[in-house]
Amino acid sequence: MREPSRRFRLTALLLGAALALLLAEAALRVLRPAQISQILYPCFYRPDPVLGFRYAPNARGLVAGHFEIHNEVETNALGFYDDEPLSASEARPRILAVGDSFTAAMNVAKSEVWTSVLERELRARGLPRADVVNLGLDGTGTDVHVALLREFVPRFRPDAIVLAFFGNDLGDVLNGRFTRECHRGYVLSYQTPAQREALADRVDSHLARRLPRALYRHSFLVRLIAAPFLEPNDPHRIQFLQPRRAELGITGAQREARGADFRRALRELEEIAATCDCRLLVVPVPPRSQADGSLEMWRRHAEGLALVTLDVLPGIDARLREEGGTHADLYFEHDAHLNARGNAYFGRALADRLAPDLPGGDPDDG
Repeated sequence: MREPSRRFRLTALLLGAALALLLAEAALRVLRPAQISQILYPCFYRPDPVLGFRYAPNARGLVAGHFEIHNEVETNALGFYDDEPLSASEARPRILAVGDSFTAAMNVAKSEVWTSVLERELRARGLPRADVVNLGLDGTGTDVHVALLREFVPRFRPDAIVLAFFGNDLGDVLNGRFTRECHRGYVLSYQTPAQREALADRVDSHLARRLPRALYRHSFLVRLIAAPFLEPNDPHRIQFLQPRRAELGITGAQREARGADFRRALRELEEIAATCDCRLLVVPVPPRSQADGSLEMWRRHAEGLALVTLDVLPGIDARLREEGGTHADLYFEHDAHLNARGNAYFGRALADRLAPDLPGGDPDDG
């Protein structure tokens, strides 16, 4: 028998290699390892002279990451991830909720955010006109949350205010405010014009490389091969760019000086609580790593202040024992934020504590 020709052997080798690559690509699309996912941010941030940035009103975007989050988001006319608030004549009681990404909660559907859960729970408990207004803004600290209350408390005249405090809210104050904006589909987060220019140049350079971008976007195998060589904030991986900590140049002296900003924010919270004719409640959000971490941090820094702290962790733990599960089940596997179940438990536990002390609905309702 004649031996296979060199051309035949080469063709068979190439076909075998192509088949192996196709099988590897197919396997990766089934397994979807988190390290090769693309992290997408909604491109509706805009600079703001007071807050650093806001969400654009009536804007749409996509939040995605780790192959466990894929959520279409839309802001309301106020520029928050929430339904439109009820009118003043309809809402009773009115509750303002303010906080960071745990309150904005753009990782889950709007109906699954804890503020929406809280609103439904209150309505089911004899308050059919309860209206919870979500003022959550991700990536912000307590100073920004106080500024939001200064803006919206006079407008809404709430019956209650819930400040959802997470441990890194203090760190966000100490690091200073950032400006965010959208540049060619990427979110830029910066503190100085020079940083903004450098980030924009980085995006422009990235977008000019069309072939590598197309390969990375469409091939999971390419992503896997490239993964060891890409930094965590590489534009291939994430639509959010911010200078590295070393590039920000934040000194220990600056952080110490900004500690005064945090203390001033706490005093302003006291003032709002004393003058708003409403209940102001600080509700620590339990982290995944240490359930009482936010609570302990808040108590440490707010000791002696005339502010009411509401601990919802016992209610959350009680539901976990009743329904089965662990604390880790309340969070995404590869993202430290509350998942839909975590938002539901947080909202229900808060409703348990809030409902008895809120002004009731009209007895003629429902």
